[in-house]
Amino acid sequence: MTMRILRIAALVEAVSLVVLLVNLATVHAPGISGWTGPLHGASYVTVIVTGSLARSAVGVPWRVLIPGVGGLLMVRRIDADRRDGDR
Repeated sequence: MTMRILRIAALVEAVSLVVLLVNLATVHAPGISGWTGPLHGASYVTVIVTGSLARSAVGVPWRVLIPGVGGLLMVRRIDADRRDGDR
């Protein structure tokens, strides 16, 4: 269950960061920032918490602290460790 939450939160975090940056570089609409900013913040905190819970599988979860891509890196690392464990 933790991995599923981590995957979803990491994807939401990455997509919301892209939306925020595109909005900043183009129209800078306050409505988009008003909705996407808190969504990005909440998903970032969720990634940190769930990544920390999953740390027993991969060691210290420093990857989750990287904004935007940390959750995706953590998911990739956990998947790689699981594949190596199956061999």
